[in-house]
Amino acid sequence: MTRRLADAVERSAARSVARGAASWSLATVSLVHADGTVDITTATGPVERVRRLRSYASPQVGDRVQVAKSPSGNWLVEGATAAGSDGWQPLSLRSGFTASTTSGDAPPACRRTSDGLVALSGIIVPTGLSTSASVVIADLPAGMQPEYRGACVVVGDGLTGRLYINTSGSISVRLISGTNPSWLSLDGAQCR
Repeated sequence: MTRRLADAVERSAARSVARGAASWSLATVSLVHADGTVDITTATGPVERVRRLRSYASPQVGDRVQVAKSPSGNWLVEGATAAGSDGWQPLSLRSGFTASTTSGDAPPACRRTSDGLVALSGIIVPTGLSTSASVVIADLPAGMQPEYRGACVVVGDGLTGRLYINTSGSISVRLISGTNPSWLSLDGAQCR
């Protein structure tokens, strides 16, 4: 076999292996769909409705992710790369509720834990809470809705309350005891 023929055979074999092998690359999440899929932007262009691993529980637009592509052309988001963010996302507070401005108090936020729970944190300044009815205090970011409604006990300045993390994405509170609290802690509230 001539050297030229050997080189041509080697190049052809390398191309065949490259076409048949799965590959991975980096991409950026451009859209998060309610069904759990995401749109990504890769070095070769956009890809729509890509499934993700369950361990990548809280996709966000702008996440830098590792993706895999099978030989048949199927894509899979394997997970987000490490970044400076700790994964907490701000809650949208309803009218009458504000974040505490006391030094050292965490802002109202949520995140998905490594095992898929929706967890809350932060201190809010509430108004209009009562023992007679639940009041919606905040909303989760898109894509953070839990599978099941969660009910947790929360505390505040002279109060005990029942906090609900609803499947619609709203968060509501009903006082068990106390009146007119000056603050309410969301820390420790979580559900799946």
